[in-house]
Amino acid sequence: MQSTNEIRHHMNAVMQTRKITNAMELISSARLQKAMKHIYYNNEYLSRVKSAMKDILASPHPVEHIYLNTGIGKRRLYIVIAGDKGMVGSYNSDVLNFAYNEIAPLDDAMLATIGIVAGSFFRSRGITPDIEIPGLSQDPSLFNARALMEEIIGLYSTDEVKSVYFIYTSFTAESAPKPVLKRFLPIRIHDYEDVELSEPEHEILYVPSANEVFEQLVPQYLVGIIFGALVQSFASEHFARMNAMQSATDNADELLEKLKQKYNTARQTAITQEIAEIAGGLAAEHGDNGYGK
Repeated sequence: MQSTNEIRHHMNAVMQTRKITNAMELISSARLQKAMKHIYYNNEYLSRVKSAMKDILASPHPVEHIYLNTGIGKRRLYIVIAGDKGMVGSYNSDVLNFAYNEIAPLDDAMLATIGIVAGSFFRSRGITPDIEIPGLSQDPSLFNARALMEEIIGLYSTDEVKSVYFIYTSFTAESAPKPVLKRFLPIRIHDYEDVELSEPEHEILYVPSANEVFEQLVPQYLVGIIFGALVQSFASEHFARMNAMQSATDNADELLEKLKQKYNTARQTAITQEIAEIAGGLAAEHGDNGYGK
């Protein structure tokens, strides 16, 4: 049986670990709440932009745009978003295994990874990412989304890429986190099937033209799509970390309760042993005195 000092030392170590897991749970909870606000506002923004784009595409005036057509390249670009850190339960493994099953059978795939874990995952399976972007998953800002959009557009406008797909963990207030594959480019008219038209009372006149207005809307739409993927991945990561840390904290509480019982038993045993030793010593002392008389 362990001594009381050893058990006390073990309890202190568990309590220190519990403080860390509880703090990490609170931090992830706060960041999740902040991310959920971004998701809500971004979805509202995208619904307005998509409605305006559908109005233009549904107008009698034909609209032509490079992003409505398949790119001139030959390869598909897959952008996989995962985390930079661990302790997130199955978050990273779920989205990365999903991505691997999608990408591995393809010979023409071009791979871009966002997050340190994603790059390491694919390299360990013999697939070297063409582009690696660490740190971006921890900072899902509009500035970073716009910079990523410009880089993607640059590739799409060359003879390298014919289509672009995002693989990330979708997360909304209505659904649990789950890995998804979404086409980013080219834009298709059926992408707006769930969008309602504004139904204006009169025909809309676009100045200087519907094509020019559409040209201005597309970059804003693409930035919103990227920002949505980044912030939903960020929310999914912290949702997973919050649950993992809550489970770790609960396990620490259970272990502490067992250690307390073990400590009390060991302490009671030690006290009983001390009493027995004292009683034995007194009995021996009285026995010696009696024998001497």
